[in-house]
Amino acid sequence: MGPSLPRQVRRDIAREYGERVLASQRDTQGRWQVGTDAALHLDTGDERTRHVPWETVETLTWDADASTISVMVADGLEVVRTVLAFDGPGRLVDLARERVDASFVARAHEKVEGGRGTVTVVARRSPTRTGPVSFSYVLDRGLSSDDPAVREATAKALAMVRADLGLDEALS
Repeated sequence: MGPSLPRQVRRDIAREYGERVLASQRDTQGRWQVGTDAALHLDTGDERTRHVPWETVETLTWDADASTISVMVADGLEVVRTVLAFDGPGRLVDLARERVDASFVARAHEKVEGGRGTVTVVARRSPTRTGPVSFSYVLDRGLSSDDPAVREATAKALAMVRADLGLDEALS
């Protein structure tokens, strides 16, 4: 077990009301990386710590050989990658995996007409089960969202996810 999170760092991170710190770990640069029940707080050395809700983390991978964690975050229309180095995996990596997994609430796959690939619709929500459900779309390589058959498959997959969650289509 490493050193505990200093009080000043705990106070300085931009936490939402009621957000609880669950794990923290110093990276090889001496910066504290913090995981709460609702978000990952990344200190990348710029002016402020980035508050990253778990449901916006597209992928999170641990490279044991390099002792790095790579976090891919959906930020508007782009995906931002942050790589942090640690002396070992620590509790933060385990917490991050658990929290990202807990943000998934439903998913559906739909084949595109003509067997050219598959569209996947994923519904995610904060692992604290607060806030809205958000939807993301993943297209197999070579598919385009401009293709009418892809749009039709996406609409079918979205309808399946919304039905699984009991969401009224008229509310969207």
